[in-house]
Amino acid sequence: MPITRNTVFLYVAVAAALAMVARGAFTRGQIVVASMPLTGALAKAAGAQEVRILTPPEVKDPPGYELLPSDPAQLNGASAVVYAGHEKMAPKLVGAAKGRGLTVVQVDTTISPENFIAQVRKIAGVFHTEKDEKTWEKGFLQRVAALKSELVPYSGRKAVVHAQAESFAAWAGLTVVQVISSGDASPQTIAGAAAKKPDIVIDSVHAPLAKSVADTVRCPYVSLVIFPGPEKTATLEDVLDYDAGQVIKAFESR
Repeated sequence: MPITRNTVFLYVAVAAALAMVARGAFTRGQIVVASMPLTGALAKAAGAQEVRILTPPEVKDPPGYELLPSDPAQLNGASAVVYAGHEKMAPKLVGAAKGRGLTVVQVDTTISPENFIAQVRKIAGVFHTEKDEKTWEKGFLQRVAALKSELVPYSGRKAVVHAQAESFAAWAGLTVVQVISSGDASPQTIAGAAAKKPDIVIDSVHAPLAKSVADTVRCPYVSLVIFPGPEKTATLEDVLDYDAGQVIKAFESR
């Protein structure tokens, strides 16, 4: 058979397609399973087109969700799983995914723009969706810069924060004087936090701990979204917009 220009183009196209398959490149038709809304939002930002989220939207504290017997069926037809590692479901989910030969990506769900970018890049590197990630990151950085400028007037204000919101508070320019975690929310801890006379108390809507500190000090209190879902949040941008907005409103109301 004579080799024509069309034949060469065909060979090149086939070779490129085979190379993509060989390196595990994702396509629009492939499915990603995410442990919870935040890992799902990271996967979508990285370029995943179809994401199945295992944790139901009505679950208030997503990491505490345990897999139901019917949940592993969500892995059928999927190509990858994205999870954080601190979910109760993590061991069973990873075991089921590896048993099916799926790609497994573990991410850090710390709430800060810098970490969001790092994790989205990580996922995109595995999915080979770097082009999609770059497009997302450009818009994300613009939004982050705008939010940061709105927070500048409150830089340095003292804050008592829930452990889930610590990184966000630091990014927002607040001075974190005490962190309260679920394992150390004793009366002594609360009293000690109040004694530091914070300018604001930042809690988590998913597992609130620190309202009594704000009540004692009579300072602004905000409850932030950590995992998308509450307050009509769905994306990483939604979470940052809502949380920054809550902090700004709290200070403006003084």
